[in-house]
Amino acid sequence: MNTIADSYRVSGRTLWKVSLLALVAAGIILLLFVLPAERGIDPTGLGKAMGLTRMADGEDAEDDAPVAAAPATPPAYVVPEQTKASIVKATPFRSDEKEVTIAPHEGIEIKAHMKPGDHFIYTWESSAPVKADMHGEKKGDTSGDFTQYWKEKGLSHDQGALTAPFEGTHGWYFRNQGETPLTVKVKTWGFYEDLFEPKP
Repeated sequence: MNTIADSYRVSGRTLWKVSLLALVAAGIILLLFVLPAERGIDPTGLGKAMGLTRMADGEDAEDDAPVAAAPATPPAYVVPEQTKASIVKATPFRSDEKEVTIAPHEGIEIKAHMKPGDHFIYTWESSAPVKADMHGEKKGDTSGDFTQYWKEKGLSHDQGALTAPFEGTHGWYFRNQGETPLTVKVKTWGFYEDLFEPKP
């Protein structure tokens, strides 16, 4: 009686034949396909006829090709170099609030004494629209010249920040273009000497 195990029993001679046949097949595959495609080695010429050597040439060309550098794009914002000298302020930190009443068709200034690099943030609001500008005057200048930062009509509030470009007074001029008195309230926080209303 034959068992299942008997049907799978192979003689040693058959096993050697099958192994030798597998080795020959592997050698033929290596010689005809793998070497031409991977290494560009084509002793039979069949790899070239089948286009396999181009695969190896293409990989070498890709490896040797210079890598294109990504186009240099400028940064969206260039941050100035930060040093202790540019961060630490000699002027003490302070905050102020000033409220003024402006008669019809009159104007008032509110200013801060500042050194170069002093900085404040601000907010202001008025009870009615005003003509406003922000400007600075150099210390010791008696010519009446000033540096204007911005100017606009019909404002009733604003907020922002200012870094003094030079030593002097920096602030606002508010003009009431209406027919009734109005009030303006300014709040500041930062590094500056004082917040004051210059006398005419």
